[in-house]
Amino acid sequence: MCYLVASTIVESIAPVQESDPELWRQIRRYNLPVQLALTAAHETAKTAENPASAALFSLAPCQSGSLDLHRWTRLAATAGQDGHIGHLRVNPTHTLHAVDNLALSAFAIMHRNHEHCLGLGGAAGQAWCGLEALHERLRDGNETEAFLIAGDQADDQGTTGSGIALLFSKSPKPYVPLGRLVKLVAVQRVRLDTPAALEPHAAAGLISLVAVIGNHKTGRLSYTVPSNHGNGMDLITVEMEFSRS
Repeated sequence: MCYLVASTIVESIAPVQESDPELWRQIRRYNLPVQLALTAAHETAKTAENPASAALFSLAPCQSGSLDLHRWTRLAATAGQDGHIGHLRVNPTHTLHAVDNLALSAFAIMHRNHEHCLGLGGAAGQAWCGLEALHERLRDGNETEAFLIAGDQADDQGTTGSGIALLFSKSPKPYVPLGRLVKLVAVQRVRLDTPAALEPHAAAGLISLVAVIGNHKTGRLSYTVPSNHGNGMDLITVEMEFSRS
């Protein structure tokens, strides 16, 4: 059994800076996607029975590093189209932050969590791999709760960045905003005949799913993942069941 218990979406880090100086002290050294993901996870963890004993799953941003680093990477790639970038050297700090999947270890340290964890890469559509892995872990593992957290970078199109955290449980607990049981049944895939265009973001697809969940009342929900939130190769459907608690 796998039930959605709580979710938090964060689209600005400013409130944390103003109202929670201790949390800001812990996350300020990270870049924006990690800050947003950890802020969302911190809020969602308040609903968990014990964050220290939950399984953890995180998504790296599809656009790694800071916005400035992303711009630099594109310039470097353009300059090196002939296979050479001269004597260009990369600062190790930039290299570290290009990885960007720091949210998993940071959350585990903050909550003294030593349980099963999985950090997924930044390829498009990894959110649905994360849901699949989380579903399997709650079915087969010893943990009774699991988190899925993700953060997106700001971009040149005006997106300010976003973070999301989802909490699931083996126990049939109502999803907080609806007061109803929301059971994750399966994530299904059918291979597409023609590859789809992508907007590679880690959190955006999950944010869209949460919006649909919030507007659904009861019965079966078959959520077809929009092609721009998928992996470009599969038609992905998230199957969920809603019922009274």
